[in-house]
Amino acid sequence: MRDLSELTSWDRLLKKILWSQLGDIKDKRILDFGSGEGITANRFARDNQVVAVEPWEEMLKNRWQDYDYRQIVGDVSALSEFGDGTFDVIFCHNVLEYIEDKAFVVKELGRVLKPGGFLSLVKHNRAGRVMQMAVLLDDMGKAHELLDGNDSAASKFGKIRYYEDDMVTGWCRELDLVDCMGIRTFWDLQQNQEKHDQEQWQDEMMRLELRVCRMEEYRAVAFFHHLLFRKEQ
Repeated sequence: MRDLSELTSWDRLLKKILWSQLGDIKDKRILDFGSGEGITANRFARDNQVVAVEPWEEMLKNRWQDYDYRQIVGDVSALSEFGDGTFDVIFCHNVLEYIEDKAFVVKELGRVLKPGGFLSLVKHNRAGRVMQMAVLLDDMGKAHELLDGNDSAASKFGKIRYYEDDMVTGWCRELDLVDCMGIRTFWDLQQNQEKHDQEQWQDEMMRLELRVCRMEEYRAVAFFHHLLFRKEQ
């Protein structure tokens, strides 16, 4: 059985916070779009029927598969095999930033989501990145570039094309935003990096993160935003 201890300290904390925010999901049909190494798909496949879609075969070489789920290698075109309203829940975590035609992808996700179903979307938050650059990384130049509206970059996936939270409902009018939570509000300002792998420190940080994740003043500077959308009945 694979364990979160395999992950980097920052990714481990992100998963813990995200899964806590998602809560218990059971007996649902779930689509994990942009599933990466299948860590979240594997976790929720324990109690649900999960379909995972990932375009990069390289990501699947170390795929997590303690529980049975269907893995598709493909992009948004792979969704054409599914009829309207197929899935109860859809995960799309840190994916849209790396896609040019975000509107088309969101419309397709909305199409295969059941009326009354939920879309969980995690996205980079520009203000959080500015805070990270200015405080943790001491890179004022990058902070200014981000404030000027320029994109950023991730070491593994390339250009991060930022978008605003409220753009999603414009791309798919059937989706209503019902919750917005911050993730990693404090992590990217934390200087004591030698503590990050300590389980007690992670638990304490997680409790603090969950306490403030819906408070606007803290959510505004979180590194990620976790948006929950409900499809109209």
